[in-house]
Amino acid sequence: MRFTYESLPGRIVFGAGRRSELPTEIERLGATRVFLISDGQAKAIADDFAGTLGALVAARWDEVVQHVPVELAERARAAVADAGADVVVTVGGGSSTGLAKAIALTTGLPIVAVPTTYAGSEQTTIYGLTGGRHKQTGRDLVVLPKAVIYDPELTLGLPPSVTGPSACNALAHSVEALWVKEANPVTTALSLEGIRAIAASLPRVMAAPDDVDARSRLMYGAYLSGVALATTSAGLHHKITHVLGGTFNLVHADAHSVVLPHAVAYNAPVLPEEMTRLAEALGTPGDDPAGALWDLATASNVPTSLAALGLERGQLAEAASRAAAEITDNPRPVDDAALLGLLERAFDGLRPSSEPGGSS
Repeated sequence: MRFTYESLPGRIVFGAGRRSELPTEIERLGATRVFLISDGQAKAIADDFAGTLGALVAARWDEVVQHVPVELAERARAAVADAGADVVVTVGGGSSTGLAKAIALTTGLPIVAVPTTYAGSEQTTIYGLTGGRHKQTGRDLVVLPKAVIYDPELTLGLPPSVTGPSACNALAHSVEALWVKEANPVTTALSLEGIRAIAASLPRVMAAPDDVDARSRLMYGAYLSGVALATTSAGLHHKITHVLGGTFNLVHADAHSVVLPHAVAYNAPVLPEEMTRLAEALGTPGDDPAGALWDLATASNVPTSLAALGLERGQLAEAASRAAAEITDNPRPVDDAALLGLLERAFDGLRPSSEPGGSS
């Protein structure tokens, strides 16, 4: 056995009620002037943090937009400089974390992340900025949060319409990490455990949103999925969703829940061993993990159609062409026509199958 695995630095504080330790985590960094970012969904939580931190809060920022427009990032960076902040605390989903990363990219300021969704981006060195209908992503260790506080109680108010797609976003990280070129035994173990945790807990959370134990398990799966993505790479599935978000402004998590089963179905014919492992982790042993992912999405009442997200059929060809240009490595050859077929099935919301052709 030969492989290379690079473990990223970072501190994880996990458990119900552990949000109370935010002041301690800031103190560990020697910081005294906090730039507090929160999105609309997490405003009440950020208000509580602001009350706890008191004079430590040098400035607050609540303008958060998905895919991090370049113009927004520049204004937030200017506000950080004006406030003389020495740490960025981000509260909310992946868009809040993304804005904090854009700030850290140019300022070098440390980040303490308090996720309130299941995005997983708080575990990666990946950042993204959008301008001119194009989402540009990159990697830099400086954007990796120094500490992450996972408190499942902070997700109790998350509506099902956000919970389900956000969990599918996390699931996509683990699923695709099974076969990208950087996959190794360590990332595969993390991915499979993440898939098991999410697949088992997501239906429970959707049926009983106040189940803290189920939400804790779901957050654990999302954390592992973020770690798996952090040390591998974004493949076909993620490239497609980045185009759908950056070019057509589709909601990032919703695009994940729609595209993932079809991306898996496309690659399935050339990945028999990985598909067997995926099916077992999903709790549905068999030869149709793509269909099982679609079934999980429908059972969780998350989007399964690009049409329902507002994309127009006439935009599919451009989406396919842009995505094909972004995909430089995939187990199965990719071209515009193949991706157009994949997107057409995702547009119509058809249940995929792990067979050439991809729909059943």
